[in-house]
Amino acid sequence: MARERGGLCVPNLRASACAVVLVLGLGLRSLVAAQCKRGPVVFNFGDSNSDTGGYSAALGANFGLPNGRAFFPEGTGRLGDGRLIIDFLCESLNTSYLSPYLESLGPNFSDGANFAIGGAATLPRYKPFSLDVQVLEFLRFRSRSPLLLSRGYPNLVGEDGFGNALYTIDIGQNDLAGQFDHLPYSQVVQNIPTFIEEIRLAIWGIYKSGGKNFWVHNTGPLGCLPQKLATIAHNASDVDEHGCLKSLNDAARVFNRQLQSLCEELRSQMKNATIVYVDVFAIKYDLIANYAEHGFETSLMVCCGNGGPPYNYNPNITCGRSGYTVCDDASRHVSWDGNHYTEAANSFVASRILSANYSTPPIKFDFFCNV
Repeated sequence: MARERGGLCVPNLRASACAVVLVLGLGLRSLVAAQCKRGPVVFNFGDSNSDTGGYSAALGANFGLPNGRAFFPEGTGRLGDGRLIIDFLCESLNTSYLSPYLESLGPNFSDGANFAIGGAATLPRYKPFSLDVQVLEFLRFRSRSPLLLSRGYPNLVGEDGFGNALYTIDIGQNDLAGQFDHLPYSQVVQNIPTFIEEIRLAIWGIYKSGGKNFWVHNTGPLGCLPQKLATIAHNASDVDEHGCLKSLNDAARVFNRQLQSLCEELRSQMKNATIVYVDVFAIKYDLIANYAEHGFETSLMVCCGNGGPPYNYNPNITCGRSGYTVCDDASRHVSWDGNHYTEAANSFVASRILSANYSTPPIKFDFFCNV
């Protein structure tokens, strides 16, 4: 029997699943769930890497099967075959999956809300659903939720919840990807400080509203996405030893260094704030470079797509479009559709994030609900 969890129907997920179950290529791996001293509340900001259905809710898009087939098993607005990294992180806290802020059909915001929208970037500003718009949506939610809760409305967050909440930010990939569509490497790198400035403004805006716990993911190896490898003209000199585009990964590294510097700067400026910078790039690049060791059979070959080797990506026949094919066992693949990871790959990344070995400072994900 399925039960409702965070507005989603989760099959066969018993209460005993307090230990996060990570589906890896080599089998099952469990991590002990957090024993939070208070109910964890999470607010997430980002793009499709952490969008749990916001794009679908906002624009009426239907991401049906095979999306979601590995876990839900139905389309839930997630771009992937199952759970995302943010879902595994929420499981580690034994809390509900995050309902999209714009979901009007049965949302549950008692454990937080997800403002991430597929396709979102930091710029241009005031364009749905850029980072600044997501923060504006949060500020509206911030002002209304305690008031409505006091009037008897259920499934909202009280005043204390906002101050103790964790604010997760995972954005920047679309800024870089969009720039590379029409600009050379040198100009893309020149524009990176403008993206970082938008993240600065977002964190400050949340901090001024009372937020004090921030969890910031850097951007992944853009040059290892099959979509980029299949659509950007390149020769052998442009490719590193693992088959990834050097220039795109180098730009991601520049972005990440500046983002880390921003986090260091904000720690010195924000009184009583905790800001954790997480090197997701290192986790994902290790996964791609050593995919066989981690139980996968392919690192750059799309599970759901068209075209066959080496990438199985066709921009005219993407996952879900007429003519696509889908692999039998996505857990053997890192890439789901050329832009997004499989559930198995997401579980691998989440397990590394939860280890705190990639965090600066090395703080556990459940720190904020135990202080």
